[in-house]
Amino acid sequence: MRAANWSVIMRMKALDGWRGIGALAVCFIHLQLNGYLTSVPSLDSWILAVDFFFVLSGFVIARVYADELTDREHAAVFAVRRLGRLWPLHLFMLALFVAVELAKLAVERETGSPVGQPAFGTARDPSDILPIALFLQTVRLGPELSWNFPSWSISAEIWTYAVFALVALSTAGRSGRRAAAAAAIAIAAWIVLFVDVTGRGMISTDVFGIVRCFLGFFTGVVAEWLHRRGTFRALAGGGAEIPAMLAGIVLLWVTASQPAARYAAPLVFMLLVFAHASDRGPLSRIMATAPMQLLGRLSYSIYLTHLFLVAYVVPRLSQTVGKFLPDALALREMAVAAIYIGLVLVMSSVTWRLIELPGQRLAAKIAARIGGAQTLSSRYSRSQLEMTRL
Repeated sequence: MRAANWSVIMRMKALDGWRGIGALAVCFIHLQLNGYLTSVPSLDSWILAVDFFFVLSGFVIARVYADELTDREHAAVFAVRRLGRLWPLHLFMLALFVAVELAKLAVERETGSPVGQPAFGTARDPSDILPIALFLQTVRLGPELSWNFPSWSISAEIWTYAVFALVALSTAGRSGRRAAAAAAIAIAAWIVLFVDVTGRGMISTDVFGIVRCFLGFFTGVVAEWLHRRGTFRALAGGGAEIPAMLAGIVLLWVTASQPAARYAAPLVFMLLVFAHASDRGPLSRIMATAPMQLLGRLSYSIYLTHLFLVAYVVPRLSQTVGKFLPDALALREMAVAAIYIGLVLVMSSVTWRLIELPGQRLAAKIAARIGGAQTLSSRYSRSQLEMTRL
């Protein structure tokens, strides 16, 4: 297995910072408040942060693994590492949701009255637990999400990894053909979403959510190929960072009133990733600061833990804060939002250390036992391999 280009990978701190911002955007959009903060016109558009994750993931995964996937052994290493990165926290959070519902059910049977929403009620169907645990929700389930519903995108990403591995194996040593195949998949996915008869298109979370992931991920794969070749050097030199960020802001603003603008998201996010991949511009320096790097490190935990707090903590928190600020709606919402974000960061720090890292270590040990896995599992440090996180 050829060594990955870690001298390049380790410089992509800006992308890690943007990953953290994207996770916070998703975290905030799911906050259930009914007033000042949630009346921001472009707020609904922030859900496109998920599509940014897809593009970013395609870029980073291609940079780390594309040249490594040359045979079945290396494909097995890839599968083990990706599952070790995603599955432990996914299972833990699903189990946490189920545990709370079981506790609520026990209280209901003891007292004869529900605690808040009835146990195993709306969006808590027990029959969905196993499909979700096995990353099958985007295949088996319909458009209605349940349990820890942000995990639909993790399910979509798992299926996308499988297709990426097949593409990489079938084009081993031929990066141009790999990029052409990725471009073909992305274009086909865009067309499928554009003519989607369900009308959901770029906000799909069911089986079309997999197509949505294909679009973003393989757009990122193409971006990585162009960046590696030195194409569009002016964009990669740092000078395009601010224009790329402004293009992203315009996209979010326009999408609020013109939903069809969502279909431009993969290209805009491709520009954003491309512009920051070399860590050379003014925004890259901001993204490389310790707070932004911390957000990037916690991004996966932020993404998967926040809904638990929205479902079980925020309602009680809003009531408590409301008692102290009964007549100040805007101030009350800002207080709730600030406490909520703080709790998300604390919980994410705990799950990152106690769930994510042990899962990655276990995956590394398993990968090391697979023939030919020593290059990725023992040659590089944990911090280097962590660059492949979502």
